Amino acid sequence: MAALSLCAFAVSADGTENPEQGGPKTVIKTFRKQYTIFFRINRWDIDTTFRGNGGTIRRMQAEIDSLISEGSITADSISIVSAASPDGGNAFNVWLSKKRGLSTMDLLEERYPDIDPEIIYIDPMGEDWSTFRKVVYEDRNIPARDELIALMESDLTNDEKEKVLRKMNPAFRYILKHHIYLMRASAVTFNVSVPMVLMPPIAGPQALAEGPEGNILYRQVQPLPQAPVEKKMILAARTNLLVPALNVGVEVPVGYSWSVGADYYFPWWLARSNRYCAEMLGWFVDTKYWFGKDRDEEDKLTGHALGAYAGFGYYDYQWEKSGNQGEYIDIGVDYTYAIPLAKDRLRMEFNIGLGWIHTVARHYTPTDDYTDLIKDPGIRHRKYNFFGPTRASVSLVVPIRVKVKQKGGGA
Repeated sequence: MAALSLCAFAVSADGTENPEQGGPKTVIKTFRKQYTIFFRINRWDIDTTFRGNGGTIRRMQAEIDSLISEGSITADSISIVSAASPDGGNAFNVWLSKKRGLSTMDLLEERYPDIDPEIIYIDPMGEDWSTFRKVVYEDRNIPARDELIALMESDLTNDEKEKVLRKMNPAFRYILKHHIYLMRASAVTFNVSVPMVLMPPIAGPQALAEGPEGNILYRQVQPLPQAPVEKKMILAARTNLLVPALNVGVEVPVGYSWSVGADYYFPWWLARSNRYCAEMLGWFVDTKYWFGKDRDEEDKLTGHALGAYAGFGYYDYQWEKSGNQGEYIDIGVDYTYAIPLAKDRLRMEFNIGLGWIHTVARHYTPTDDYTDLIKDPGIRHRKYNFFGPTRASVSLVVPIRVKVKQKGGGA
């Protein structure tokens, strides 16, 4: 059986001719559109946050809906080839691949209630040794690759191959890290029939173009959807709602699990003719590691993260006849939890940090009319250190995405 692939778009033709000789001929083109849904280890439920499944399902629905909404275009059959990775018992993996196939069928019946379920076929292949073999032959960076190839070509049973494979470290760990998810999948193939008009041959140098049958031109009766476009997050803008409208920050994803960020705080409050003030300028940078195995594009900057931050700034706090001005530095570690909102057009981010603040403060007394500040005589400054919570935020985050051309279907 062929290995599961990310996406295929193939065309075949058979067809019927119009009775008029020399006139246009009608042919039926069959388009095969394939999508792959991936599964977490030992799971058969479809997780839309895993390995781009959410984007794959949205593309599948948009493209197939566009095709079958046309009256002359029909879905002939839908096949589901489901599989498990060859790193467990063979009997369990056969059962697991069946469950994944049924789960995928449930998804299709939910998304396409008008499609006859009789045209949906499930082919649970058990352990996907075909993709495993393809990975071994194509990835030349796999440790002990020659030994793996020899194992693939041996006459051992699948269970015997698995026992040998588990002892082949670091080769087995490398495959688990980089490739094993490819084998925990369901490949969904839509076979769709599209009527097309075959134009008569065009002779001479005025021929406009050559088609697949020499210089015979094809004209589609119904247009196909254009190639899908992916959106990639390049950064996220944020503001801490605990300091409303008086701060701004950005965060840039680095790969799928790391990020770097920067924030600028500028709260500047005065009250009752300068009797009270709370003023601060602060510049901060941070870096975070976002937890979650098998993160993908849609998971960037979501979930749980641990990080480190550092910052410096200036402050001025006054309460009637007593005030302090000074500079500070702030260094610490923090925890972040972020959740998507409004179909991931917005996010809410919760953060708390534990760290050390060092400040050099100067006490002053304002004049009676609060127009001038008088520093305490004989005292230049005081130094203070604080260990404890130094960072807290409830931030509204706006992901910024750009369109990128999709490299084939699936995810």
